[in-house]
Amino acid sequence: MDSPDMLTSSNSNAESHDSENTQPPAQDAEDYTDLQEQVIANFQKPNLPNVNVPEHIVFCLDICHDNPNSLYRLGDGTTFTPINMFKRVLDFFLYSKHAINRHTEFALLAMKDTEALWLHNFTNNLKEIINTIDYINPEEGTSETFDFKKVIQILKQKIEIPEYKQSECIVPPPYVVRMIVLYGRSSCLPLIPQEDPYFISLKKQMYFYIDILLAHEEDCALYKCEDIYDALQDLDDGYSYVYEVSRNATKIHDCIAKLLAHPLQRPLQKNTDYSFGSRSNF
Repeated sequence: MDSPDMLTSSNSNAESHDSENTQPPAQDAEDYTDLQEQVIANFQKPNLPNVNVPEHIVFCLDICHDNPNSLYRLGDGTTFTPINMFKRVLDFFLYSKHAINRHTEFALLAMKDTEALWLHNFTNNLKEIINTIDYINPEEGTSETFDFKKVIQILKQKIEIPEYKQSECIVPPPYVVRMIVLYGRSSCLPLIPQEDPYFISLKKQMYFYIDILLAHEEDCALYKCEDIYDALQDLDDGYSYVYEVSRNATKIHDCIAKLLAHPLQRPLQKNTDYSFGSRSNF
């Protein structure tokens, strides 16, 4: 696509005055270019049915903390520890997602200091899953690394992903599977098993998604926040939504709300636009 400068240079001197009158404003041209790139990127996504089929969502919840005195503070002065803030936003997510599609099922997997533990099987009974989350107690994180291979091994045993068939790509699957990783440590580096055969196959599944919410300590200079964020990127297969937030109560609620979007109906994360109002006509 020619830019406005290129279009101007290609016109003759005799037409220069008309070009000035007909050239779109620079901002409009930039917006049009961005929109064109978004459309092209979304066309490059796999040809999947754009249908709100039920989801099987696994919450992969980090129950360890680096600093027991670290707090989130609401506008009214109420404070929450990191694990209690995770519980709060998960309650919001569960009730909201259930209201959108009552056939959505939820399961819970906990990341302990060095181990992963499956806590609850898939269910659409909100009371059951919320009770399990509420009874979780935080643990002090002492390890410098957490091996996600242990999470992947549990997924291999516990989840079943619908088969994608190219010949039937327009036929909605019975459900899709999504793992939402809520990682709360700022000193423990996640190790992603890039060479694990099952993990490699997971990243190729059309009906499996991994989303990530990293909630880290405020002063990243004292921790490994950036390294942890970079490491978690290795979970992304190109269609994940990845967010990071420090001890900001408003932002963590915003992030969990953005994860309500259905994987089959949302654009690529880089093309999302949460602003209000309509775009200018081009």
